[in-house]
Amino acid sequence: IVHTPYGRGLVIRTRKSDGIKEVQLLEWEGFVKPSKRQQPFMMYTSVDYPSVTPHVGDDVVCQYGRGRVTQISRAADAKEERALEYSIALSSWRLNGRSTVTCHVISPPPRVVRKHAPSEMDAHEKVALAKSHKSKATNYFSQKKDYNLALTTYASAVDAVRNVQHDHTSTNEVRADLVVVMVTCSNNAATCCIKLEKWDEASKFAKNALILLDALYGKRGKKIHTIFQKEGTIDAKIF
Repeated sequence: IVHTPYGRGLVIRTRKSDGIKEVQLLEWEGFVKPSKRQQPFMMYTSVDYPSVTPHVGDDVVCQYGRGRVTQISRAADAKEERALEYSIALSSWRLNGRSTVTCHVISPPPRVVRKHAPSEMDAHEKVALAKSHKSKATNYFSQKKDYNLALTTYASAVDAVRNVQHDHTSTNEVRADLVVVMVTCSNNAATCCIKLEKWDEASKFAKNALILLDALYGKRGKKIHTIFQKEGTIDAKIF
């Protein structure tokens, strides 16, 4: 995502033959009169526009890979007085277990990129998205007592991981997390339905949770079940 004379722009692709970039203008509507135009406004340019300034929570690319900015602070040992240090949790690095990698970058600063669409996410990213939905839904249920919004958000968490395609980067831990988020969010969605007296939907969500628990019970003693036991997560606690 870059700064252009017409606001922020998303670089879609760069033509290898001549370096021409196809840029979708994200804020072009502010420069023209309102219209019924549905197609995005595009610009074609050879100019290397600078990246927008990274903020905490932005997806970025740095010299070590792709990740998300977790902290920004003043760089202590930098040559430039106002230099910033960016702490980035790298998502492009996959380690065994639940280990993660954080890098600290000063120069060159990371470049902001758009967040992956659900269809572009791997298993790790989809499980992380589902966990985020679950956290929001729990707040809607427990704190705000908004059972409709909680139901919608729990259902979104289930949908986020419903058709996950595992590959060589999918660790046993992420497979275990997927089971937990599917079971707990299905069960919690059923609870929301009961609060709202949506009995048929409550039955569907509850049956989904029980099917997953039955499948887990059938694999007791194997890798995923072993992870649960090691981490103190028993079947009853999941449910």
